[in-house]
Amino acid sequence: MDMGVLTEDDYASVHRASRGLAARYGMVTLNAMMEAWQALVQDVEEGLDAELVWEYANMLRCRGWLAEAWPVFTERIRAARQAELDALDARFRLATVPLRGQADNARWHSRRPRLIVGDTLPELPGSWVL
Repeated sequence: MDMGVLTEDDYASVHRASRGLAARYGMVTLNAMMEAWQALVQDVEEGLDAELVWEYANMLRCRGWLAEAWPVFTERIRAARQAELDALDARFRLATVPLRGQADNARWHSRRPRLIVGDTLPELPGSWVL
């Protein structure tokens, strides 16, 4: 399969996913959500700023969008981006730990950063305490 040439169906699947999820996530694109996920993974690897602890669940929305949109994309789109998504997910898993009471193989929404940085450490959410 030639990944370099996307078809009208490929583009339509991305637009369909974007429109279908717009009510919950706003009108966003696959590229924007992949970039947001990459940026968040990097932030988590470097240590989440303590001031963002209570915003963390909202920050994970980019990965939620990807999970919901993925089945709507054509096979060609999924195949073209799967390795990139898998690599980001693996990095995220290494940089996080499960929330209290969650299995180690828990998905992104059930994990928290290993490292929290900043001048002052706020009170952590209850599920973050080990």
